[in-house]
Amino acid sequence: MSERILQLLAFLRASRVARSVHHLHVQIARLGITPGHRALRLVLIFALLIGATAVAAIPQSSVASGVNVLDNGDFEHGFGSQPGCGMVGTGWHCFTNGGGANYGFYDDQWTPVVADGGHSQLIEINAKGIAAPEHDRYAGIYQTVRVVDWAEYTLNLKGMIRSTVMDGDPWRYRVQVGWTYGTYADWSRVSNWQDVGWDSYYARESPGGFSTYATHLMAEDDYLTIYVRVWKKWGVAEEEIDINLDTIALTGPSPYHHYGTGGPV
Repeated sequence: MSERILQLLAFLRASRVARSVHHLHVQIARLGITPGHRALRLVLIFALLIGATAVAAIPQSSVASGVNVLDNGDFEHGFGSQPGCGMVGTGWHCFTNGGGANYGFYDDQWTPVVADGGHSQLIEINAKGIAAPEHDRYAGIYQTVRVVDWAEYTLNLKGMIRSTVMDGDPWRYRVQVGWTYGTYADWSRVSNWQDVGWDSYYARESPGGFSTYATHLMAEDDYLTIYVRVWKKWGVAEEEIDINLDTIALTGPSPYHHYGTGGPV
């Protein structure tokens, strides 16, 4: 068997399961192994056996567990001041893309804009006093958490969109979610933004009902960063939008629990 194939087998043995087909393809390319290589079939069989063994070794209670691994997703455990943003829920971080807009982050305790409990995260983007408001202004929050590699998680959140301008493009304000793998967080590098589909806008001082969103994702690393961002598409003079976020949950197995017969640790 060629040296390159032996190197690939060693890589598979050292991996915690080939974390994804993509990772396996990358390693094959690095070693210069061509798709027509006869020994490649052996490598693929070996990878499948490793994967099957690893999956069988995961306790069913781990797979079925339902723990919210996010910290302060309900915003009931405090807020802190963050430079350039304002008051952001403890455990979360903020971001904006600056430019021709004003941004605000607040601990909102007004009952009509809180989905559950006594607090929600308010994100504001406005063009008040801006001589030349810019299009495509973003503001959001993110959190990096430890997860169980190769486990499935469900992301849920609730939100409400309010504005001082009720006429215009019906898709002028959007809320999106995305995620990245690993410990390095950077919202500008997210490539999988998903629109949450919230199309109901309410007058700023006349709140309505909360919208909901849920999606499933697979952890491809030991750490995962969840991002939620607000997108104000158009630079309308003096316009303000307020988005309240609440009950954000990333539900799945917790890496801080042992799911064997010994109970949690």
